[in-house]
Amino acid sequence: MHFYFFFIGFIVILCGRYNIVSGYYFVPKQTGYTISVLFIIFVTSFRFNIGYDWSSYLSFIYPTFNPLNISRLEPLDKLIIGCAGYLNQPLIMFSVYAIITYANIGILINKYSVSKFESLMIYVCLFYLIDLSTIRQAIAVSFVFYGFTFIKQRNFLKYFLVCVVASLFHKSSVIALLFYHLYYAKPMTIIFIMVGIYMVMKIVLPKILGSILPLFMFYIEKGGIKDSSGGFQRLVYLILFIYALVFHRKNSVGLVNICAVGVILPFVLGGHTGGRLSQYFLIYYCLLIPECNRRFSIHYRILFMIPFYVYFFMYLAVSVFVNQSNEYVPFRWYFLEDLNQKLQ
Repeated sequence: MHFYFFFIGFIVILCGRYNIVSGYYFVPKQTGYTISVLFIIFVTSFRFNIGYDWSSYLSFIYPTFNPLNISRLEPLDKLIIGCAGYLNQPLIMFSVYAIITYANIGILINKYSVSKFESLMIYVCLFYLIDLSTIRQAIAVSFVFYGFTFIKQRNFLKYFLVCVVASLFHKSSVIALLFYHLYYAKPMTIIFIMVGIYMVMKIVLPKILGSILPLFMFYIEKGGIKDSSGGFQRLVYLILFIYALVFHRKNSVGLVNICAVGVILPFVLGGHTGGRLSQYFLIYYCLLIPECNRRFSIHYRILFMIPFYVYFFMYLAVSVFVNQSNEYVPFRWYFLEDLNQKLQ
């Protein structure tokens, strides 16, 4: 787990320099942010067997590539994995996913966040470890997040096209088409939408799926609606939403609207299914929470970030000691490992 202390510390040192000591920085603030994003890309690209699905993605390519093994995947995933497979270079696949995912997130935060450090650390602490295990969805979420540019510009056509691109990585991203209308909706409308979502997802949808798609219904029952996992994670998301509801500014009502729908999904659909879908919505905490904190002092904002660091390491600890998983710890580097050895 030592690597993750270095990982968090490196980003804090380079990117998290609040001006407590006037004019004293290791590097210029923008440079520190850029290096931090590049560091995340580097770590994500060159990790070895880190994340629950890492070995599954490796098996698409190594030791042999068979196009039939990726036939169920979306078109752009087939393109990336196929190119890496024909070249017999798994590292190309992991690197392309990492570069696109964190370039999208990094560019959007750089453009719209009122505090790039807080936004980046909220993403890292809440979502990064999850995204290491949901590679295809993570890249789809990043495109949806990048599409916020066009929501702000009120350009629905361009936002629609971004969602189409995202769906070519993961079909679940079509849910993000709601965001454009959610962002400009009135609060009372959001309340009706939340009630409607609860009724459809909790009562109507299971009955429909149970009759026409029993296999999918089995998946939901196993990992979704009846799943009790992720309770603490859901509580954290809810606490953050209540905080944003109390302290948000007028210009961030649209972000509150999007997060309002996302925060109920894990409660309605369960920790697995609801949690996966909520990622599209709740990544906007990365913009919303720093906006809420603008009214407070620098010292408050420094202290405010501490629970996020604690959550990050609690997530790791639960993974290792409760779930008895080695998917995150110890951290291993791709270039220091032998692919011919058995993955452990």
